[in-house]
Amino acid sequence: MNQNEEPLAKVVTPPVIDFEREGLVQEEGIPFTNNNGKVCRMDIVYPAGVSGKLPAVVWVHGGGWSDENLNRKYLPSRELAELAKRGYVTASIDYRLCQTAPFPAQIADCKAAVRFLRANAEKYHVDGQRMAAWGESAGGHLAELMAYSDDSEFADEHYSGYSSRIQAVIPWYAPADLRSAQGSDDSMEELYQKLFACESREESRRLAEAASPILYAQRKNPPTLLMHGDADRLVSPQESKAMEEALRKAGNDVTLLMIPGQGHGFFDGDEYYQEIYRFLDRVLK
Repeated sequence: MNQNEEPLAKVVTPPVIDFEREGLVQEEGIPFTNNNGKVCRMDIVYPAGVSGKLPAVVWVHGGGWSDENLNRKYLPSRELAELAKRGYVTASIDYRLCQTAPFPAQIADCKAAVRFLRANAEKYHVDGQRMAAWGESAGGHLAELMAYSDDSEFADEHYSGYSSRIQAVIPWYAPADLRSAQGSDDSMEELYQKLFACESREESRRLAEAASPILYAQRKNPPTLLMHGDADRLVSPQESKAMEEALRKAGNDVTLLMIPGQGHGFFDGDEYYQEIYRFLDRVLK
């Protein structure tokens, strides 16, 4: 890489939030699945003194389905805190990485997190009829699958009596079609191979189809706010453009924000987060 060239993916250090000072409650490290000793956890934040139930937003981290450094702590913490102050419950979740378990373990864990929140709605002040997912990169891909798949798809035994359906989704620079490496960088091909971990080409092709959110677009899907930097060199902006076109063609409520001059990573500019707040208020409140 040229010394003057920006890295393919920008990684930021989230600010530390003093939750008590800001009138919020944080509950950390809550286990919600256990698969052969591999426990997934979530951190939940909600307003102090809350009575009744609030809409919930589940944050899904990125990192190519494999980065152990980008666990539930890699998040837009300031903006999620702002959501909690605006009357939301936020939950930042873990999921099994592909080196621990290949696809579909990742989406199974994400959907189990939604069912866990519904099963514990009273304890964590969650309105199970008003839930959204927000994720970046690989997490955006998983958020799309959370939104567009049915309860019967990618289901496991955790909290099986509850629905995993969500009512809104915000995918950031998410790969929408995993049937081929369509990002502008060859590293996407290697990531997909790690994600599926198949010996047979036929099985890999089958899993890639199941893992491609764009193939679910023709269904009646919840409202979607797609966001993608037009200078993204890791996941092509065409992924979100194609997703928007497919959702719109099927009659779904979809908005695409193409962020000028920005690449792969958390967006700079408060105006983009204001768009998220407005979207969630419109759909969930």
